[in-house]
Amino acid sequence: MKKKIVIDLPLNTDHCRSKAMQIAVRTPGVISVNIDMEKSHLVVIGIGVDFFKLMHCIRRKFKCSRIVIIEEVKPDEKPDPNKTEDKKPCPPTCNPCVPQFYPICQPVYDPYNPTCSIM
Repeated sequence: MKKKIVIDLPLNTDHCRSKAMQIAVRTPGVISVNIDMEKSHLVVIGIGVDFFKLMHCIRRKFKCSRIVIIEEVKPDEKPDPNKTEDKKPCPPTCNPCVPQFYPICQPVYDPYNPTCSIM
């Protein structure tokens, strides 16, 4: 289940923006990270992201950060089933490959002489 986490940060310089994105990307489960410059928000989208761990890592660098919203991302709408698309037929394939048979190798030994011949 995808989650969208919006975090309010002081993103004044390029160094702050890049550091915030690096911290967010290192968190397990993050799919995408965006920055909304107008509102000074960091938008993190991911599957199974631990927002508590994410905020702990971000607060080490940015003391005055806070979570604005956490919401589920709804999946894209499915295409209309009434809409017909031109389906192209699959290209013809070659005949299935015939398996090759290899001779089975049997170990060579003398059943009448059980002693070792190396010595």
